[in-house]
Amino acid sequence: MTHAPAPSPVPPGPGAAPPFPAAPAEGGGTRLGWALGIAGGLVALCCGGGLVAGVGLGVTGVQAINERAHVAVGSYLDALKAKKYDRAYELLCEDEQRRLDLARFTSREESRPDRIQSYELGEVELQGTSGITLPVTERYTDGDTERVVYHLAQDPKTTDLEVCGRE
Repeated sequence: MTHAPAPSPVPPGPGAAPPFPAAPAEGGGTRLGWALGIAGGLVALCCGGGLVAGVGLGVTGVQAINERAHVAVGSYLDALKAKKYDRAYELLCEDEQRRLDLARFTSREESRPDRIQSYELGEVELQGTSGITLPVTERYTDGDTERVVYHLAQDPKTTDLEVCGRE
């Protein structure tokens, strides 16, 4: 049987250094734990903050669209109620204005037997790529009530929402 060679002895004498330094034994795990904990906390803070900011922007965006839709449809209905048909016509989208000129629009609105007395605006409904709709409960001068859905489109020039039909 062969014997393994014996390790070389430490050189004798004052100030002599061993052939390699010894690894620190105290506190290594504690320092590593603290470092990983702090790094994990920072990552959670950044990602969590980003998630909260993203949700906040989404909610704020929907509220802004809802407010803009209420202004557009409210202004349109107020103009119809006040018989200001030229003002109501200006609030229509370009497609509706191409389909129906001011004279025909005015004639159509004047010939309606039921006039809007009051209305109640609902909450905006986003229809994906097909646009924005806003349900409205309309009350007429003859006492009838009807639920109508207004379609809205964004004006490419002004970015305002405009009425683009109803059903």
